[in-house]
Amino acid sequence: MKPAYTASRTDHTAWTLGIIVGLLTIFPSFAAPSQPTASSTALYAQHHKGVVIAADGTIHLHPHASTPPASEAHYRRYGFLLSPSQTFAKPTTRVALDYTAKIPNGAAVRIDLRGSADGQRWSPWETDLASGAPIDFPRSIRMVQYRITLFGSESASPVLHSVNVTPMPSPAQYHAMADEVAPTFRVRGTRMGMVGGRTANGYIIQPRAHFVSLPSWRSLSSPGGREYQVRITYQGRSAIAPVWDVGPWNTRDDYWSVDRERYRELARGWPQDHAAYYDKHNGGHAEKGYVRFPTAIDVGDGVWWDALGIGGDQAEVEVTFLWLGRDPLAAPINPDPNASEFVVDELGARYYANQAIWYSSPVGCGEGRHAYWTVSTIDPEQSENKAFWQPVLPVERLYDVYVHVPICPSKYPATEQARYLVQHRDGAQEIVIDQSQQTHWVHLGRFPFAANDSGFIHLTDIAGDSKHTVWFDQAKWAPVP
Repeated sequence: MKPAYTASRTDHTAWTLGIIVGLLTIFPSFAAPSQPTASSTALYAQHHKGVVIAADGTIHLHPHASTPPASEAHYRRYGFLLSPSQTFAKPTTRVALDYTAKIPNGAAVRIDLRGSADGQRWSPWETDLASGAPIDFPRSIRMVQYRITLFGSESASPVLHSVNVTPMPSPAQYHAMADEVAPTFRVRGTRMGMVGGRTANGYIIQPRAHFVSLPSWRSLSSPGGREYQVRITYQGRSAIAPVWDVGPWNTRDDYWSVDRERYRELARGWPQDHAAYYDKHNGGHAEKGYVRFPTAIDVGDGVWWDALGIGGDQAEVEVTFLWLGRDPLAAPINPDPNASEFVVDELGARYYANQAIWYSSPVGCGEGRHAYWTVSTIDPEQSENKAFWQPVLPVERLYDVYVHVPICPSKYPATEQARYLVQHRDGAQEIVIDQSQQTHWVHLGRFPFAANDSGFIHLTDIAGDSKHTVWFDQAKWAPVP
């Protein structure tokens, strides 16, 4: 078996199409204060887990840090820290990374870095960087973000003292990717399973989870993030899922990249584990040992069973790498102004969720045969789940806005007070819906929306009742004649 086709050849540093960490910078009305315009030596932490940040700014592993994900099982403890983005005064294509660390035997430190021109589309991570190494970007960037991963034994922990990211003089370069299509390759995939296990970005795998694992740290999304997503297609059914884990057979095989990190002797789109199995590459071995069966993507059970309807544990699927270009199956960026409605599906590219624990509806239930749900709370401090439906609208006009509330069995009764926030051209309005009584297509109201993607619907797990089901299904905008 060889790669069946490539939708297009795109540069491995083309900007990501997923949302950025935290969702806040996508929606200005929710935005946090901007970071300083110069790089900082302090160890800021936007996300961190399993690490202790001392008063002097150093970090080390927590004594009770959890065991690493399966991809790094030779260590006993691990933790990570994801910095906020840092903004430079001027665009650049080169930065210098410097850090100091004390690393005892049995421990390790990994520093990764990525860049962005606008804070929304990010380059792939440059991984396992050495201190003092300059990093070049083929596209001009204004922002950087670093990711720190610490590994240790039962008693040994590395200590990281400082991190500096400094812009270096370089000519500004700009690149439009409106015409670039994300590449698609046909590979063999495997159902994930592993409920209760921990992924490389810290997620505890839930039943019927909705994410994937790819064999490279360069495409790992932040905790709950969707900066790096894939579209998986199988026998006419398709779903989009974020990359939350690394593996299964390799950890440095970004086989979708033009400038591949390893195994450059192999054709683009031909995974090393496939080459090991079919062609006896490297004597039939991958990083994790002898390849007993080929699989270049592990797929969460919720995607495998509910969204794609695959029987068995292995299948041949088509995978589109969405951070490398435009989704070939997505609705056009400039939709038909005469369209009767504009739908955002919860499995589609215009649905964004910062999620801790989500559940999928029973197979075939919900508009489009799928819906998400989570458990409600009345306490904002206990809130974990939020989602946005953000359409691309062709013209400024009045739209009737609808959300679909499915009638599906779940563990808890449906909430009587789901709080939808509609952000439109002239402001925001909250609409409370009784999901136990108001079902199917529910009209939220008629609102003015500007052209493009400035408007959205926002829903969280905060409701007027606790321990109820909050449903997240399709939303649509219908132009008013």
